[in-house]
Amino acid sequence: MSRKDKEFRNSTTDFFLKFISKEKANEEKDYIPRKSNDEHQTGEKIINGAIHVMNLINSTLDKMLQSSLSVKILSLILSVILVLTVNGGISNLFSSPTSGDYIENIPVQIEGLDDDFVVAGLPKTASVALVGSSLDIYATKMTKNYSIYVDMSGLGEGEQTVTLKAKDFSSNLEVLIVPQTVTVTISQKVTKTFKLGYQFVNEDKLDKKYSVSVDSIEHENVEVRGSQDNIDKIYEVVAMIDLDGIEDSFTQDCKIKAFDRSGKQIDVQIIPSIVKAHCSVSTYSKTVPLVPEYTGNTIEGYVVDDIEFKKNDVKIYGDEKNLKNINEIKVKVDITDLAANRNYKDLKLIKPTGVNKMSLTTVDGSLSIVPGISRVFENIQINVVNGEQSNVRFNDSSSVAIQVSGTEDKINALSEDDIHAYIDVAGLEKGRHIVQVDVELDNKTMQYSFASANKINITIKK
Repeated sequence: MSRKDKEFRNSTTDFFLKFISKEKANEEKDYIPRKSNDEHQTGEKIINGAIHVMNLINSTLDKMLQSSLSVKILSLILSVILVLTVNGGISNLFSSPTSGDYIENIPVQIEGLDDDFVVAGLPKTASVALVGSSLDIYATKMTKNYSIYVDMSGLGEGEQTVTLKAKDFSSNLEVLIVPQTVTVTISQKVTKTFKLGYQFVNEDKLDKKYSVSVDSIEHENVEVRGSQDNIDKIYEVVAMIDLDGIEDSFTQDCKIKAFDRSGKQIDVQIIPSIVKAHCSVSTYSKTVPLVPEYTGNTIEGYVVDDIEFKKNDVKIYGDEKNLKNINEIKVKVDITDLAANRNYKDLKLIKPTGVNKMSLTTVDGSLSIVPGISRVFENIQINVVNGEQSNVRFNDSSSVAIQVSGTEDKINALSEDDIHAYIDVAGLEKGRHIVQVDVELDNKTMQYSFASANKINITIKK
């Protein structure tokens, strides 16, 4: 028996017990002893008989209240009695045709729309005003068999004015729908394929000692159908992985959702709508320093002297093999057109692949800007990563020229060994390729730019 049923049973039983006690007290109060013993015995028999009947009624009610069905039936009977009492009896109930009430937030259903079309501008819910007898209104609100719909049979593309209609309300009621008519736009559905990502839900409910990594997701790509306008708004399509109560590796059926850049869910059809995700749980972690990654450039003649973060390191979580080669976490710092010091709030940490979670996601920082100088280093040798140097032939040049800007003392102390140029050949097949040259400086406060081409022509000899 549910808690609600138990509470109802207890309150009902108490009511009848109090009623019986009251009746017994009244009987004792009103009883006047007779001189005749026969009359006295007869009175006692009557009282005892009444008490027995009341006890029998109470016992029967207790048995009835042990059944949820009996409770519902009794609740309905009491509700009807309450309605009759409030309305002053049956005659008043049926003689009140001008009673009124409201029902709000009724879902609006679409009927007759071709599956290849989609509707924009139709409200998700509507409200109705009901006028009629109290009994009809009460029965309608209790049964909830009604619905609001719009029939779009035969309507084509473009802007259309449609009428909302009521269904399955009592014919004795006047029903006013708000809104009555709406202007909608019907458009052809388009289909586009999106790469499927993932997003953790209830991550705050995961024990801090655990981190979750996604080993695999059933599908790499999904098809999304909807209006062209909604498709164009999509920024990401993700499987929602719920971490509530997770303590060990798991497989989960995850609902797929589409979001725009602001994180608002977009109403589209996703095929498939649910996908299996296989995840591992780890307790491994390590602490690594924060380093700046500058974007943009300061005003000419000014350079970054230093940046101080409010916190200097971050704890990262994941599989030990994935974290083995991660020795720093970069913090994105925009220095575009700066010529003076600046304080930052909530600088974003860049989470590398293989890191499940970080103890920080943002950090505050203070940036120092000072006048600076530049120097060009003409012959920085290009190294090969994720491949053998001997398998790569540089068709044009194996070096680049790099211009470095910084404070005078840092530039004077800088050598070619402090500048690292490289190309990443991971995944490249045998043959000719044009690849991007990347550069790293040992001193992260210095800026660089290419004084030669930043792409080179190579041949892979596998």
